[in-house]
Amino acid sequence: MEDNKDLVSVIVPVYKVEKYLDRCIKSIREQSYTQLEIILVDDGSPDSCGRMCDEYAAKDDRIKVIHKQNGGLSDARNAGIEVATGQWIVFVDSDDYISTDMIGYLKGVAEGNSADIAWCRYKETAADEEDAAFDSRGSVEEIYSGRDAEYLFYHMGMMGECMVAWNKIYFKSLFEGMPQVRYPYGKIFEDGYTTYRLIYKAERVVVTDAVMYAYRQRSDSIMQMNGNKNYHAAFEAGEGKLIFFAKYKEEELYRLELNSLMYTVINFYEKSSDAEGKKEMKEAFDRFYKDYFVKGKWPLGKKIRMKAFHTDYGLYSAISKFEGLYNTVTGRK
Repeated sequence: MEDNKDLVSVIVPVYKVEKYLDRCIKSIREQSYTQLEIILVDDGSPDSCGRMCDEYAAKDDRIKVIHKQNGGLSDARNAGIEVATGQWIVFVDSDDYISTDMIGYLKGVAEGNSADIAWCRYKETAADEEDAAFDSRGSVEEIYSGRDAEYLFYHMGMMGECMVAWNKIYFKSLFEGMPQVRYPYGKIFEDGYTTYRLIYKAERVVVTDAVMYAYRQRSDSIMQMNGNKNYHAAFEAGEGKLIFFAKYKEEELYRLELNSLMYTVINFYEKSSDAEGKKEMKEAFDRFYKDYFVKGKWPLGKKIRMKAFHTDYGLYSAISKFEGLYNTVTGRK
């Protein structure tokens, strides 16, 4: 099958999700937009998922199945990208499901605005919820350059929506050319290493407020079961963004990312319940402080706060409480 401007390749990595897979595949097969290539990547799943994938393919000629040795989510997505023949790519995680209008809607707003990426909002659902109430009206569509869309990562409450791979449609060429973009092998938090590169590479991005993706909250998911690895991956991915923005001389984005990264470390430190965890967070903070923060120009207040945390958490805490009280009394935000 040759590349087709109307074809959308839907890539679904599959691993140990036999309880949820039917709902996921049903939501894709029943899309109102029907010109789909549905690529199910059986990532060496030890349960019945591989057999289930073959059964789906026997029922729907739009489905192709890749059976491979287990390599993780990134490797499975990359395997799907390699065989995708559509001009557009959508990712759906195999324990989630989507609105029946999602793919057609995102493709329409992307093409209608000459955009390389379009994304919608998602809703978190309970693990056993099968019929999430979507809102497909899409009353707001905002258009950005790829560079300007990067700033959305730093808007309150927008980080998750920006970062995840699966609420978006991508023009396939974003993954190709120079630099080629692929998901990092063997990494937890893989979207944090990748999505910002695709956004930056895009000429235009459309963001809609339509809610069209159901994200299951499972206690046995990869993210939930690897909490101690997640923050290390988040720090590594964040440092990668710093290097990326420095390379492209994006000074303001660099400062925003560094500010976000350092407060993320502080947040992990404050939430850590054991001495070893706090020690790890403090070491991470001190490295970012010495390697990056002290080399930049910052407002005096921020310099004092970061220096205080670097020196002694008690001092940082006292300064933060004083600032909070001062802001309350003066009405500052």
